[in-house]
Amino acid sequence: MQAEAVDSTASWSFVDAAAYSRRVEEGMPPLIVTCATTGEYRKRDHPKLPVTAEEQAAAARDLYDAGARIIHIHGREADDPDRSSNDPQRFREINELIRSQAPGILIDNTQTIAEVEIEPREILGRVHYYKSAPLEAKPDLMALNPGPMTFRGGAEWPSGVFITTFDETERTANALRDAGIKPQVFLYHPGHLDLLEYLITREALDPPYFVQLVFGQQSGINAGPESVLYMLRNLPANCVFQTCALGLMEIQVNTLALLLGGHVRTGMEDSLLFQRDQQVADNCQFVERVVRMANDLGRRVATPSEVRTMLGLPSPHA
Repeated sequence: MQAEAVDSTASWSFVDAAAYSRRVEEGMPPLIVTCATTGEYRKRDHPKLPVTAEEQAAAARDLYDAGARIIHIHGREADDPDRSSNDPQRFREINELIRSQAPGILIDNTQTIAEVEIEPREILGRVHYYKSAPLEAKPDLMALNPGPMTFRGGAEWPSGVFITTFDETERTANALRDAGIKPQVFLYHPGHLDLLEYLITREALDPPYFVQLVFGQQSGINAGPESVLYMLRNLPANCVFQTCALGLMEIQVNTLALLLGGHVRTGMEDSLLFQRDQQVADNCQFVERVVRMANDLGRRVATPSEVRTMLGLPSPHA
């Protein structure tokens, strides 16, 4: 009975009301909870943000106990935790420390970026391209980002754009496969569905396809319910989907995913607020809320082996 629940996690239609009702009665698949712990925030933004390798490993241990099964990692330099790292060796150090502290949790490394050199004032703002530096660090999963994505910037940094091409994204997907790493394809708006279809048609991805639907990002699709439903209705077959949203919309979007048989990402990368006027205590508070809601809806947290089965992952790296 448990194996049947795991096997059913790949795409199923929630549009058919009768089929949905049967699914609820029979039992939704077990839930995969991902925690994105840090992102691009700094300690000055929140004192409980895990930025050093030791803090990230300790967070992984606590998050696993709280119900998280995947931890999404942004690397920081050892000598300056406020500075992002693109060094594969640094990611390897972080990953190894996490595995020593929380051997059951799956590690998802972010896809790093590098700045494109352009003539001064030729383009106002910064241009970055996606890299795949963490490949050598042997995470279980790695983010695979389409482009372009544009960002408005702020008081401390100019506006910017992150770029890639179809060819480069395909090459990265193939490199991930060769390295034994499962790509998590990030989709920020409907146009990225075309890229997902392209990768599938080119056989650059192996089913089941693990997709991260992101809502509320600048230049991405907004976080309204119809936006969530639109993206879900247009996913190709054999997808395992996970949702996240920025800010206070995170819990609303993730509640829809819980109801529709999907999986969720939460954590301090996506929001530092637990409620409108309440700062989150730490990453565990986000995970505990999702697990509590999932249990109330009849969805238990997946075991590590179930997560690997659902995502088509091999046994852990040595």
